[in-house]
Amino acid sequence: MWIYTLRRLLLLPITLFFIVITNFIIINLAPGEPFSHAEISADGSAIQKENRSFAFSSDERYLHFRQFYGLTLPILLNTWPWLSSSYVEQTLWQLVHRRFSPEDEKEMVGKKYNDLRMNFGDQSRFIMPHLLSVLEDSETAPNIRSMAAHFFVRGATRPAYIGPHITAEQNDWNQQITRDDQLLQSFLWPPNASAENIQIQVKKMRQWYNQNITRYDLEPDFWRKIEILFFETRFIRYMSRVIHLDFGTLRNDSTKTVISEVTKRFKYSLTLAIIPMFLTFGLCQFFGCLMAYYQKRWPDYLFNLLFLILYSIPVFIVAPFLIEKVALNHCFPFSHTPIPISGFTSPDRIYNQQLSYQRLFDIFQHIALPLLAIMYGSLASEARLSRTAVLEVLRQDYVRTAWAKGVPPSRILFKHVGRNAAITIVTSLAGSLGLVLGGSLIVETLFNINGFGKFFYDAVINRDYNVIMFSALAGSFVTLMGYLVADLAYMWLDPRISLD
Repeated sequence: MWIYTLRRLLLLPITLFFIVITNFIIINLAPGEPFSHAEISADGSAIQKENRSFAFSSDERYLHFRQFYGLTLPILLNTWPWLSSSYVEQTLWQLVHRRFSPEDEKEMVGKKYNDLRMNFGDQSRFIMPHLLSVLEDSETAPNIRSMAAHFFVRGATRPAYIGPHITAEQNDWNQQITRDDQLLQSFLWPPNASAENIQIQVKKMRQWYNQNITRYDLEPDFWRKIEILFFETRFIRYMSRVIHLDFGTLRNDSTKTVISEVTKRFKYSLTLAIIPMFLTFGLCQFFGCLMAYYQKRWPDYLFNLLFLILYSIPVFIVAPFLIEKVALNHCFPFSHTPIPISGFTSPDRIYNQQLSYQRLFDIFQHIALPLLAIMYGSLASEARLSRTAVLEVLRQDYVRTAWAKGVPPSRILFKHVGRNAAITIVTSLAGSLGLVLGGSLIVETLFNINGFGKFFYDAVINRDYNVIMFSALAGSFVTLMGYLVADLAYMWLDPRISLD
């Protein structure tokens, strides 16, 4: 058993790596970027609207935002240092004339132009020598030289360190790039500048370039380009943080880390996942044995029909029904206590003044309906699965022997049959351990419980990549651990099973 467990634990990081890289590629290839925000259309549907203030490479907010999230780099391989001078000249011409080629009569549509400008702005950091060559060529058209100057400034701009814990060295770097940014902006010239003024500004750019070749790595050699090819990418930047257990910060607030925000919500999702799982396991075993024992009789037909109906009703119908018809303006049976319809506990001013047992009872009052909304669907499916498993075990020879010896039915069902039939249920429930962090999105939203499911939903709407990736990683980890626990539970439930 120990060798098997160790082998599974060693395979765990490899499995998680491929899960992370798959999710990372899908998320980064999905249409849109984090600077798109959700709005509600007139018909009530959610739509994504692009924030136009981020559309241009000269916008500082746009630039800092994308650099902070690593969106200015390629996803897996960075071939930008190998871009040719002809590509740079062609792209500058396209951006100036808003056409892909001189033969095109129509201009680019706005989205294609913005995408081309964004992509070229991201590449400008790696094509600085080519941009400088265009600037120093006096025969180049003034409008193209002006466009090249803007992208030269864009390529020379470096991201600052952001966060609550900035070291002295990082602070010095921030001050240095702030001074350089101000100096670089002064190199740009107005549209009506004379040729002499343009030449003066270009000379200043050349002087700054020569002074900062080493500091900003403006002319990488061959081996440095190889290093950039594999390591200057979005995925490597993300994994370098994950290895140090740094999962980033929130999109809307860089002072709040993903871990700290998840920790605040973990107890809510943990409660709404673990309690239903154990209750479902016990109840489905009971109803499974009951239906199997009375097979093809009225209890079997009655519970089969009941669970089939429950399984067919979606949670987004059951939860509002419980709120409106069961909880709203009603009290718990045999009491005058109103049934809460939102929150995990009472308001802090009330909850903080309660004793321990009062707090426990208060939590139970608030989560009674959410637990019911979460449990009914899984109970319906697992009970029918348990019935099938029990029927299969009832046909085994050792069960027939127990019946022949006159062993009481309750002992046969709950000791001999139930224990072996539980293997099927354990397998089914093991995969649901991933819900410990995911929670129930619909239930948490409708009952206004600030759990991780609602937190993840908000992250998807806001395109908060850090939260989405952490959810995928954490959910995968817990699910894999659940399957490992299930494998170990097999040996306890059935001594005949060996993992060696």
